Amino acid sequence: MEQRNNVFQAKYNEYKQILEELQAKIIELGHDKDEHDIVLKTLQDTEPRRKCYRMIGGALVESDVQTSLPILKTKKENLEGTISKMKDTLIQTAQEFEKWKKDNKIQVVKN
Repeated sequence: MEQRNNVFQAKYNEYKQILEELQAKIIELGHDKDEHDIVLKTLQDTEPRRKCYRMIGGALVESDVQTSLPILKTKKENLEGTISKMKDTLIQTAQEFEKWKKDNKIQVVKN
């Protein structure tokens, strides 16, 4: 009986950890997307030949606005797609967790 409880506790903790990690990553990527929005908004009205700098792998690289805009737009779209997929995964995992709790008659006891 004790071993069975330990298995259930381990599985419960695993689900909780996965859900927390997904939520944290979604929030982090959301902040990155918001930063891209701000930069894109700022560069929209800027002269296309003006110099700008981008961080690539920890190195600051000089470019110009017209070169950087399409790259930033693509990165923002990729972030949006990734966030959407992660939200779907979060919902699916949460549903699996609830089903697992129901199927195994798991009740959460607060200390």
